[in-house]
Amino acid sequence: MNYIFNADTASILEEGPGGRIRLLSNDELKGLTRMSVLELDLNPGGVALPMWHANAAMTGYCTGGEVVVTIHGPGQTDRFGVRSGEIFHIPQGSVHSLENHSGEDVSLRCTLNNGQPETLTLSSSVIATSNEALQSTLSVDDDFAQGLRGPEVGGMLGMLHNPIAVEPSFSHHLKFNIEGSDKVVDVRGGYLQDGMKGNFPALQGGGILAFGVNPGGAVEPHWHPNSDEVVYMTKGRVRVMLMSPDGTIERAEAGPGEGFYAPTSYFHSIEQIGSEAAEGIAFFNNADMVYMGLGEAVGAFSDDVLASTFASEASTFKACDKPGGPLVIVPG
Repeated sequence: MNYIFNADTASILEEGPGGRIRLLSNDELKGLTRMSVLELDLNPGGVALPMWHANAAMTGYCTGGEVVVTIHGPGQTDRFGVRSGEIFHIPQGSVHSLENHSGEDVSLRCTLNNGQPETLTLSSSVIATSNEALQSTLSVDDDFAQGLRGPEVGGMLGMLHNPIAVEPSFSHHLKFNIEGSDKVVDVRGGYLQDGMKGNFPALQGGGILAFGVNPGGAVEPHWHPNSDEVVYMTKGRVRVMLMSPDGTIERAEAGPGEGFYAPTSYFHSIEQIGSEAAEGIAFFNNADMVYMGLGEAVGAFSDDVLASTFASEASTFKACDKPGGPLVIVPG
């Protein structure tokens, strides 16, 4: 399958005492052309060492624990805590670290808005720099500069030498408490919470919706005219469908750690199955994503046009609801 994934097929970029980084890119899922999925699990005291993504912004959802995020962009350094249920954004090219100062594991589920993300690390950039340039830049002697190239230097994960007590999480323009936000949709079928640009203005090149689908509920069949989407399930089980422009239809069941990628304007749906309510994260590569639902698409046309479309009688559609806008979660 080109668009439906299991995160267990992701490539392990690094694993060690600090934790594990896995990446699902276009290399593992051929349909994944404009987005990629990054899973970062940090052990107590673990740290994702300073790095930046040359060709992608990163948007993340903390699904467990609390992480301290440090980001340095042009002319500004930001440092803030992100707790379970909060999302954060790292602009393209900004060097950043993710630190677990707590005694609990941290789980981050992220997307980058490129199917082949390029990553550079602070340690590799120092190794690439001559001693003379390092001495001039950092005002250090030759021994100090040479010591930055020790045999243990390198990699993406490490351990903190002096973890500190994490202060209570606070508001910051590069994070948003999506779990604590109002449910913009809250109906019998489930709910939706909005982590897009309207609520999270700092977003560039990405956004997040959190959703839940109750037993018997579904995400309305729909498409996004201006954005790709990655759906990553965190709880329960769903049946997913995705239709490509050539008529190919992919169907699968998905549970925690599984999901699918829907390129821009590809038609897709999500139906809850089983006795447990399902929950998931929808990532987008456009912070101003728009939505087109099947209900409103049907409702936009006259009974005569619908009759011609479905080889039926116009009177047939008198009994059909014709929503004037998105339903998003059904039933209402």
